[in-house]
Amino acid sequence: MGLYTMDPLEIAGGWVNGYDPVPMPTGPHESPRVVLDRLLLTHLRRLPCLVAFSGGRDSSVLLAAAVTLARREGIAPPIPITLSYPDMPDAEESSWQDAVLEHLGITDRIVLTVHDEHDPLGPVATPVLRQHGLVWPPNFAPTLRLMGMARGGVLLTGEGGDEAFGLKRVTPLTKLLSAKGCVSPGVYGDALGALRPAFLRRRAAFRGRYRRPWLRAEAEPTLARRDAEDAAAFALHAGRNTWQFATRRCARIAYETMRVLGTEMDVTYVQAFAEPALVAAVAAEGDFFGWTGRTATMRALYGDLLPREVLERRTKALFARAVFRRYTREFARTWNGSGVDIDLVDPEILREMWLSDDPHAPSMTLLQQAWLARQS
Repeated sequence: MGLYTMDPLEIAGGWVNGYDPVPMPTGPHESPRVVLDRLLLTHLRRLPCLVAFSGGRDSSVLLAAAVTLARREGIAPPIPITLSYPDMPDAEESSWQDAVLEHLGITDRIVLTVHDEHDPLGPVATPVLRQHGLVWPPNFAPTLRLMGMARGGVLLTGEGGDEAFGLKRVTPLTKLLSAKGCVSPGVYGDALGALRPAFLRRRAAFRGRYRRPWLRAEAEPTLARRDAEDAAAFALHAGRNTWQFATRRCARIAYETMRVLGTEMDVTYVQAFAEPALVAAVAAEGDFFGWTGRTATMRALYGDLLPREVLERRTKALFARAVFRRYTREFARTWNGSGVDIDLVDPEILREMWLSDDPHAPSMTLLQQAWLARQS
């Protein structure tokens, strides 16, 4: 099975835009909890069965659901596997991890320490680049390293949770209609923004766009319009919006890439919250208005699995500084600007950014393209 080949604009912008015309499975739909249990049961009997566990809400819910189901069915519970970043305080999650593991009564776990192994040009990524060329997503190294511990078995991840359970276009309106008492003026503005027609939402998305500083002036508006079209396409109906997230090409291609790489390693790779049946169940449960936010969604669907403080946490680990490390800087210092499309990007700005304290994540594909050109 082949991997997706990005076009020049996708490489330059570091993103894959658009949606695949995939219809949502027809109902009636069972509850998301029932669907998740059925999905997990098909994988729990294959050993080793590992659950990628960061301590965040999605991975914690997935681990709790899998452990609860395994104990009920009398089968071996899955083993949580965690990436630890001792050099990166922003990625510190140990207190949340400990709280979840203690609640579930789990002592067996795997912890992999990360320094600079997950650099886009590091020892995990470069063998794949040599074999396959550019792949989407470019930041595949962390997942690949987890899969290396699951050979012969399955790796379950909570990828897709942000999209399935997170904010939807209608959420501000849902908050307003659910509010009791006075609300801030900003809530009214957000609700009105959700009701704007597509051309106004497209215009607002274009004005407030994320700018890629390395792009030539001629290319930046084209990519910005692609981004704005994607944002303006979101349905007001919460359920349809949920399904749209699952049909985004960036998400579907990324999932397929990791499944292919997993097959090469004799690993079944599963993004539980991106599986069509689960996404459809969440979409059906949310119906038109959905929930008032991420926390309300998690409480409604999985509130019995974890302590309230875990489901309602507001913090989130940051991993950006854990990606571009020593290998990127060594390459950037000696790079002569070749290997990228100079009609679309400015090599000098790229080099400065890769050497900065805060490189932009969407430039990762360009970094790998430049590295591959040097190899050949």
